[in-house]
Amino acid sequence: MEGTEENHGVNYKTLEELLRLSHETKGQFKYDISVSVLEVYNEHIRDLLAAPPQPGQTIKKLEIKQVAKGFHHVPGLVEAQVHSMSEVWEVLQTRCIDRAIGSTNANEHNSRSH
Repeated sequence: MEGTEENHGVNYKTLEELLRLSHETKGQFKYDISVSVLEVYNEHIRDLLAAPPQPGQTIKKLEIKQVAKGFHHVPGLVEAQVHSMSEVWEVLQTRCIDRAIGSTNANEHNSRSH
């Protein structure tokens, strides 16, 4: 889903297209593009952009809510505004190290660990 910095996956290709369109229509429209990163692991939702909890602090419980047919939202999920693909890459790669799943050759590019 993510791919590598040299060979972008579908997530990055989609964001590349959105950023390209926002730059092409600059002056006609204003776009605010932000990214969020969550992990569903062992039936728990983790916000990978949230700051780590302080000692003794509980982790915020997140839930996926359906707000309209085919549209879901996770209230309280941290979003990072991005203006370029280098910002997207930095945000996503910085936070992906916090995933619960250890990276192996078998699951590094597995669709279940995105």
